[in-house]
Order: sequence, then C-alpha cells, then structure tokens
Amino acid sequence: MIFFSTMNLSENNIKLIFGLKLKQLRQEKGLTLSELAERSSLSVSYLNEIENGKKQPKPKKIAAIAKALDVPYDKLVSLKLNKNLAPISELLESNFLEKLPLDHYGIDVHKLLIQLSQAPIQLSALVSTLIEVAKSLELTENQFSNIAIRTYKELNENYFSELEDSVLKFCKKIKFDYNPPVTYNRLLEILTNNFNYEVDENSIPDTPDFSNIRAVSVINGKRKKILINRKLADSQKAFIIGKEIAYVFLKISDRSNLYSNIPLDSFDQLLNNLKASYFSTALIINKQSIINDISFLFNQKKFDEKFLLSLIKKYDVSPDMLLQRITNVLTKYFNISNFFFLRINSAKNSGVYSVTKQIRLNIKDYPSEYQNNEHYCRRWLSIDILKRLEELQKTNEDFKLPIAAIQKSVFGDSNNVYIEISIAKFSSLHPNFNYSVTLGFLLNEELKQKILFVNNQSIPERVVNGTCQRCNILDCKERAAKPTIYETKRQLEKLKKELNKIVQES
Repeated sequence: MIFFSTMNLSENNIKLIFGLKLKQLRQEKGLTLSELAERSSLSVSYLNEIENGKKQPKPKKIAAIAKALDVPYDKLVSLKLNKNLAPISELLESNFLEKLPLDHYGIDVHKLLIQLSQAPIQLSALVSTLIEVAKSLELTENQFSNIAIRTYKELNENYFSELEDSVLKFCKKIKFDYNPPVTYNRLLEILTNNFNYEVDENSIPDTPDFSNIRAVSVINGKRKKILINRKLADSQKAFIIGKEIAYVFLKISDRSNLYSNIPLDSFDQLLNNLKASYFSTALIINKQSIINDISFLFNQKKFDEKFLLSLIKKYDVSPDMLLQRITNVLTKYFNISNFFFLRINSAKNSGVYSVTKQIRLNIKDYPSEYQNNEHYCRRWLSIDILKRLEELQKTNEDFKLPIAAIQKSVFGDSNNVYIEISIAKFSSLHPNFNYSVTLGFLLNEELKQKILFVNNQSIPERVVNGTCQRCNILDCKERAAKPTIYETKRQLEKLKKELNKIVQES
C-alpha cells in the first residue's frame, strides 16, 4: 500500500504521519480507541500501535478504519493535513530533524513529534518558522552537527574526565612516561611497535588538490598503515599519531580514515573525532604539568608573553593545541567559567578572516560573523595580531616564529570587558596563510583575584563590537563595511519615538 507517495519521507515517517492523522481524526469524531476498535473490528492494541507510528496497516484495514470514522478512504491517506499536523509533515519532509543528533541528547524524536502534534497552533507556527530559517540560511547537516559538537563541549565545560582517565590507563598499560615533550618520534615508536602500524610520509602527492589532506589511515584486515603529509610540522604529525592511537586504544570503529577539513559523514564520526582529538592533546600535554604552568603564568603581575610562547617549545605543540589544552582545565582546576576560544585563518594580506574553531562558555559578547556575510570587528586582538604578523612578514619573508599579545577589549553594546590573549603563526601546511588562536576572559572581580596580570594598567584597551554592520562606532578607522544594520535599527527607533510623540499629542 502506498500513501504520501509524492513526499520525501522514509517508511518510518510515513507510519508516524499516518498514525498522527488517524489519532486526530478519531478525536475529532469524539471516539475512544475502544469505540473505534469495535466499529472497525480491529483490536485496541493494533490501533494503538498504528497511532503511535509502529504499524502500517494494509489497504483492507485502512478501508475498515475509514468506514468506522465515516471519512473517505482518500481523505485518510491524502497529503492534505490540518493546520496542526502540516508543520509536522513539513518538518519530517525537510530532513531537519535528521540533521540534529537528538538521540545523543536523550531526546526521543517520536515522542517529540507526538508532543508537537498536540501543541497549540502558535507552536506549530514556530516550527514552520524554524524550518524556513534553516532553508534560508542553507544550513547543512555538517553545520548542524558542528554546532551540536561545540554545544556538547560547552555543556561539559570542555573537560572530559573519562578521556583524561583513558590517557592515564594507556600510559600505565604501555609504561609510557608522558612528561614533556611528547614528540612525534616518541609517538611514532608507540604506533609502530605497540600497534603494528606502518607509517608512510611519501605517498600523499605534493599538489594543490591534496593540500588539505593531512593524513590517511589505511586499515585492511591486520595490515594497518597511515600516510602522513610530509609538509606538516612535527607537532602536527604528533597530534595525528596521537589521534590514531586513540582510535585503536578506545576501540572506536565509526570514524573517518581521512585527516582533513572535508566534512565527516555523521554526528557520530564528529563525536568520535572529538574524543580522539582530546585524547591526543591530553597525551601530548600532561595535565598536571600544564596546570602548573598556567598557575605560574596567572600569578605574574605582568603578562609574560615570552613564557607563554616558551610553552609551545616545551610541549613541542602548535599554538592551537596549547590554548585548547588550557581551555580543558580552566573551569575544573581554576574555577574560571566565563571565557571563549577562537581560531581564525586568513590568507596573507587578504583582509579576509574565517573562524574555524570556537568555544564559548557563559559568554554573550563575541567577535562574531553572521550567516549573511557580515564582517568581524577588526578591533578584536584575534584579528589585529594577524595584521601585526603580516607586517613582520613583509619585513622578513622568512619570519616563522609565533607572536603573542594581550588586549583589554570593551564590548561597545554591553560595556563588558574581556582580556584577550592571542598567539599568531604562519601555517606550515599552507604557507600563504596565517592563523591566530585566542583565549578571551570576561573581566570581573573574581577573575582579578585568579589572574593577577589582568590588573596591570599597561594592558592596551580598545572598544570592540560584533560586526561592522551592527557597530555604532561611526569613526572606526578599522571598519571593513558600513554600519547598515545599525543605521536601520537607529532609524526604526527614531520613527517609533516620533510616532509615540504624535500619539501623545493627539
């Protein structure tokens, strides 16, 4: 039997829609399940399973139900749904829910849809609006999953005790001393000797098409091999080897074998990628060691950028890994829970900036760019430090060292103050690109007690905002676009005031 045949619905969703429609028609007729069962000569339990989307009746039984409800057969199986059910059908047809990993958050999609079907018309309107927003923004499944992963990290305060414990168990099992530096060669030895891997640094072609491929894991039966892009820095290679160890040690099978920025196949793969990445970072940067180093840094009365940069060498890691590892322990061990982490990539001298990683913990203000191509505020340190690095590279083309800086950023709309610490460096995989990583702390009285150098009056201060289009700093020399959204908002507020004045004087 075929119904809803022209809709883009799975078999399970078809059963669910039919069940919801049947229940609504029954209730409109004022019939109980028992009364419908008696009229249709079907059992109560069978009808209950149909209404709950668990059974799909055959045409003969649909005809019996239609007769019992005194409705035409075609009406029962037609595409025409009432106002409350139409958004549910649209929601299922759009695959919107399939893009959201609801099951990982303990949400039963079936129960959610039943609740939505019983909701007031206002909520149905909201559902329709959300679908239209998703369509207009052209959000992909991978974007939804990435947002969900970021939220997952933030809900866990970016600290995963079970993965920290797994690293300790791993080191104990193979009797590995993971005091810094945990180098590429040390991890390579573990992967080859303990897990029987072959490592090949010559097979990935040195061509533009393969420029974003960092490594490929090849597992064929008992034969295990990893191909690594030789252009990577040793710290990046170490991170990849650490992830491969994590996949094997944690017995993760649902994974991507490709190390690149190509979107992964599913939320589960993204989640497992997060676990492997966290494990690798925790293996390379010893938790107690980094806690001691952060404590030393925070207890200085003046920001010590040389000490921060020295940690990159101490742990033999990238600036990205270093600052991300610091975010892992901030809340649990320093009780600092208002901060953001940001990574921005930029082609040299292009003036174009792209956020590639971000974490926000209890932060409202943020150097953000919206889906409709607005421009980040250029006054945030995360962008300004990239400009400084470009100036150094113009003077010396061979400049390869990372640079660090600090800034006090006052968010224009809220007057909240943030202390930004940024590190910028060239990309070893893409020499024409630079990147910056930034930790931003909400400055409050509590933070002043925990990080002594934030009290230093010599820290440069700037007024910042979200995007140029929304910014009210009209004389900004760094502006990359006109304040179109701000001006529109201001004109509307002016119009409202004038209208209120007219009303009051009438």
